[in-house]
Amino acid sequence: MDTAQACVTFLKNNNIGLATFIGLDKMQVWTETSQKVVNIPKGVSRLYDLVTVREPAVMPAFYFALRNTLVADDLTQATRVAFGGDIRWRVVTLQGQLIETYGTMSGGGRQVMKGKMGSALVCEVDQGEMEQLEQEMERKSTAVQRNAAERIDLETRVQNLHKSVCDMQFQLEKAKAAVQGFVEQERALQTQVKELEATTKAAKPDPDKLRIMENDVQSYRKEHKSAVARAKAVETEVQHLTECIVEATAGRLGIKQEEADGLVRDLDDCAASINKAQVGKKAAERNLCKAGEVMERLEQELEKNNKPEIKLNEQIKNLEESAAVIVKECDKIEEKLKEVKSARSELFSAIRLLEGEEQDVEKEALVVRLCFEQVEAKVSEQQNAIQHWKKEISKLSLHLLDGSGKFEKLPQLSPTESESLPSISELKNRIAVLDEQLQLQKPNMATIMEFHKKEEVYMARVAELDTITSERDEFRRAHEDLRRQRLDNFMSGFNTISMRLKENYQMLTQGGDAELELADSLDPFSDGIVFSVRPPKKSWKKIFNLSGGEKTLSSLALVFALHHFKPTPLYFMDEIDAALDFKNVSIVALYVYEQTKNAQFIIISLRNNMFEMADRLIGIYKTCSTTKSVAINPKTIVLPETTTLGQF
Repeated sequence: MDTAQACVTFLKNNNIGLATFIGLDKMQVWTETSQKVVNIPKGVSRLYDLVTVREPAVMPAFYFALRNTLVADDLTQATRVAFGGDIRWRVVTLQGQLIETYGTMSGGGRQVMKGKMGSALVCEVDQGEMEQLEQEMERKSTAVQRNAAERIDLETRVQNLHKSVCDMQFQLEKAKAAVQGFVEQERALQTQVKELEATTKAAKPDPDKLRIMENDVQSYRKEHKSAVARAKAVETEVQHLTECIVEATAGRLGIKQEEADGLVRDLDDCAASINKAQVGKKAAERNLCKAGEVMERLEQELEKNNKPEIKLNEQIKNLEESAAVIVKECDKIEEKLKEVKSARSELFSAIRLLEGEEQDVEKEALVVRLCFEQVEAKVSEQQNAIQHWKKEISKLSLHLLDGSGKFEKLPQLSPTESESLPSISELKNRIAVLDEQLQLQKPNMATIMEFHKKEEVYMARVAELDTITSERDEFRRAHEDLRRQRLDNFMSGFNTISMRLKENYQMLTQGGDAELELADSLDPFSDGIVFSVRPPKKSWKKIFNLSGGEKTLSSLALVFALHHFKPTPLYFMDEIDAALDFKNVSIVALYVYEQTKNAQFIIISLRNNMFEMADRLIGIYKTCSTTKSVAINPKTIVLPETTTLGQF
């Protein structure tokens, strides 16, 4: 599982894609199951038994995928094996057609659906030559790997830059959280300012000073009225004088005034253009200084980069030369491999011919074996019939008609004596005569009727027993199928939740680790599951030995893992952040906000940095012994211009 976790982390960090891994250390259940003896039908084999690998340790992974799937030659045999017996089997043909236990059949098309496993015999080529080629290939591959390692060292710089970008993003999140705290403080100070303003407005002035000021205001108003009257008289005189001036000038002053206004506008435009030119000059001087500094810095960087570039070019030339040599050697090896493959194909063709002949011989042997078995069956039937009639003859005995009461056993006749006996037709005639005599004698038929009734009751009870037995077997098979299906579904879900739990806990704690383990791997439903957690910079602990905040983070990681395995549209959480500090509350709030893309979360919280991330806030309050609620959209609240710090 540690190796699988490392692989998943590598795929995630490099953004390569998704993949499925199987932890062999958790496959003990399948190891024991695969070793059990399975009674399979004759003429077919189990696919798992046909798999041969170099390392036996990976066989449980094959059993996890294949189970007890059987292999048939064609679809007719597969249908007979899958539906012919009391047990339903999962059967696959050599042409890629698959029959499931619940009746679904898949197949068809032009291409055969198959993997890299083959059913043909492998021809052994010269082992010494193959070992030499493999050693030579290993040497060349090590050289290629060495050259690739040098290239990887050059690419590590880009990865380091990506990591630095991730760190800067994390620091940005921290800064946003800090700014959010400052915004809260600013809001509190604003409320205090409003309260102080209200208190100042509520303060009453001194009445004596107020009277003196009112008297002053009245005196000022009187002076203002007199001044307004004088100003009106002066304005009338000014208007009269301006009218006289206009009449005296007769429009000449207006023309000069327009020319003066045009000159003033031209002067203003020239001054504005001069100011713009001076501003542009200053900006150009600043840009020129900055460009000079940038040019000097770029020249220094070019000087620094030219040296490693020359070295890298030399290394690349050396690598290309060595790669050319390796390519030539690889071409030689490929030519040898082509020769070996051609010889191998010839051997394969010869082997196929031999296999075809072997199959023909097996078919003929099968036909002969069937005929022989039929003859043996007939012989055994005749022998059983002979023994039966011998037993019946031994039960018969002769009795005398003279009333002496002495009985004798039937004599055993020799073959010559049996030939002298009357023919079958004569015996049939005698039997007919005896039947007529029995009818005349009127035998007691009540015993025969009673025998038939009891026989009917017995056969009904036997049929009822057979039906009950078949139903019991069906229920037992259905119970086993359900148990196996429950185990498969549980293990698949358990593995998915366990992997997702690791990712969620590492994200929430920024470096911790969590793991789900089965208390009893042989029977997962007997003793439950053990939840172990390793907080950052601490040792592994059970969940009941953690603090309140650590328990909260662990529980949330498990809840989010279950949400990933089986998502639901609505979640209701009550004060999940009560035991968390400011930093962890922000992390949990951001994660919940990301999860709202495909689900709705209703969270009861008293922490500012939790409910400020919400799309809707529902406040509950009580007035006049009545509970009321109010809904607020935080995103519609606009802060003042002096306190606007961005959107969170």
